[in-house]
Amino acid sequence: MKLGVVPSALRLLERLQSDQRRRLAVHPVAALHELGVTVFELGERQVSDRCSCDGAYFPVPRAPRPAIGFVRTPGSRRENFTLMHELGHHLIRSDEDLLSMIADDDLDPHVLEERICDAFAGRMLVADDVLSAIAGGHRPQAADLRLLFDGCSGSLEACAVRLAERLRCEGYVVLLDRRSHSVRFASPSPECSYSWGRGTPVPVGHPAWRAQEGQSYRGQGELVWRSGYKRNLWLDAVGDGTTVVAIFSSERYWPVVGLGILSDPSATIAGPMALTGSCLHCGARVFGTRSCDKCGDVRCRACGKCGCGAPRPARVVCVKCHLLKGKAEFHPGSIPVERVRQHEYGPHPRQAPGKLDGRNAGPARS
Repeated sequence: MKLGVVPSALRLLERLQSDQRRRLAVHPVAALHELGVTVFELGERQVSDRCSCDGAYFPVPRAPRPAIGFVRTPGSRRENFTLMHELGHHLIRSDEDLLSMIADDDLDPHVLEERICDAFAGRMLVADDVLSAIAGGHRPQAADLRLLFDGCSGSLEACAVRLAERLRCEGYVVLLDRRSHSVRFASPSPECSYSWGRGTPVPVGHPAWRAQEGQSYRGQGELVWRSGYKRNLWLDAVGDGTTVVAIFSSERYWPVVGLGILSDPSATIAGPMALTGSCLHCGARVFGTRSCDKCGDVRCRACGKCGCGAPRPARVVCVKCHLLKGKAEFHPGSIPVERVRQHEYGPHPRQAPGKLDGRNAGPARS
């Protein structure tokens, strides 16, 4: 059995009257008290890292009456998302049929309930008409998150949840914290079986960090779970202050602009040989894996350029004959002379007769 996250969130919404929804979206604390739920502030240490937001729900009999604790974030919309998320837990606890379906589902009950509460909070704070106006004509892109945030009263987390619902493939809409190099929030698409936990470290060298303030990066990037398991997906990232907004997708559906030299839209699945297409510089057929540290793109073997247009070194050493060759003699198996030096002689090579002089670039013989 697989319980739908979005249908379950809609089920919770139907429990609320239209005037209650409007009041909860504008004055959540007062509206929650009217629903018989006590609301109080929490210290950050009391928040569990298993929850996707900064709050906690205390049902009866853990409290005299149902209660929600939250971490106040002045000047931010995040606390509204937290309060609506915890209200979702409250509504689930009073729906025995839904509780039974969650318990019988194939997914972990805690993970499934968290997803339902996120979906509920997202729909409470981000209206369908606003979402359709921003992302109605195309599948989500990282730049859509800021547009959606500016057009509604929801937090970045709420906007991420709504965008993830429209991915239509396995993927995540993620908020990455540049200061701690970790996941601040990750909303999986309905097709995903696994969550990406808040606070999960993201390596400093991850391609997502290449999206600087106001800039974007597109290519491939790995999901890295706490268990150490990794999966390579397509990546669309935009820098937004100390936050990087990123979409990880199992399919590449955004335009080719920004993906470097590849012009073939048929390459949609992220994998070792997925970087195939026609070079935008010379038109040659290109295949391979990422090679350029700057743009993460494959380098064309015909003209020597990559996505950022950086040419290959003028001199390379042929791996077969070990001779230095110019651009006109580039062989597909050639490698830059600098790499040969570092590999064979170390960072400070000792020059010896006959080495790298155009006659014999092979290793010294004893």
